[in-house]
Amino acid sequence: MGYEDRVVAFIDILGFKKSLDKSNTDIKEFDRILTTLNDLKEFFIKPKDKYELEADKDLGADTQIIQISDSLIISRLLQEQGGIFHMLSDCAFAIHLLISNGFLCRGAIKYGKMYHKDTTIFGQAYLDAYFAEENEKLPIIKFDKDLFEIVKFFPGPSNKGFEEWEINYIKQNCKKLGKGEYYLDYFTDYDSLVGGGPGTASIHYSKLRDIIVNGLNDPELYMNSNTYNKLRWAADQFNLTAKQFKLHKIKLPFSRIKVV
Repeated sequence: MGYEDRVVAFIDILGFKKSLDKSNTDIKEFDRILTTLNDLKEFFIKPKDKYELEADKDLGADTQIIQISDSLIISRLLQEQGGIFHMLSDCAFAIHLLISNGFLCRGAIKYGKMYHKDTTIFGQAYLDAYFAEENEKLPIIKFDKDLFEIVKFFPGPSNKGFEEWEINYIKQNCKKLGKGEYYLDYFTDYDSLVGGGPGTASIHYSKLRDIIVNGLNDPELYMNSNTYNKLRWAADQFNLTAKQFKLHKIKLPFSRIKVV
């Protein structure tokens, strides 16, 4: 027993407090919250069958997931073969599941010493992820480029000797944020990670567009510059690929008052 080397993602639903306040008098909002949290639980927290357990053993895997109110925490053993790919894929699925329910999210991925079994979780890696998420200004899940170095030591089983290929494959759905930092590019990755067939990405990204536009149209927005900056950044990113999914760009600039 003791600490393990783990990779951990801390993901927080944005706008959750406002949604909770609304749900006190709006049953539809209450149902939206309940559906969102149940969807997260059903997708991420479910018993594994014997074949999945055997596969985990072969890969040196031990995935632990806990959901606390509006936060989802996922951790995996650092030495899991292909673990970084699976971690980033899990985070991308979480992003798109939340978009489907009308929410954006913010998160961070870190690695280091940590203990995580079932609902018991503590250690420096967890604290690093928690504070990195808390201090992030944009609606993204970010991580350090060091994660790509882990791939070199623990690639997927079929990619031994082809580690650079796996890194480049992962990078296709990531975007550089700043010096040494990346984030999951959820504005473009739906087809390759989640998509259910022709046209589904357009339907999905129209929901993302609605989230951004409705947020920018919120009459309370002028009171919170941080929220405005998050949504304005998201609008800029959305507009870069709107044509790709046959969607209208979001007209900018939005003022920090209600736009009719």
